[in-house]
Amino acid sequence: MEQNEKRPGEPARTDELTSIERFYENFRRVPLKYLDLFIGLCAAALVAVVALGILNR
Repeated sequence: MEQNEKRPGEPARTDELTSIERFYENFRRVPLKYLDLFIGLCAAALVAVVALGILNR
């Protein structure tokens, strides 16, 4: 087997990762419940800002 071939299930080498994959590697150790909470809070804040903008018109 050649050295550059990738097998399924093997972690990708760092120099072969795309920018998006490198970004997500930073969050690898964060539990999903905290990421879900963060996304939910951002969505709620967006709704609140839009609602306040509509009410202040």
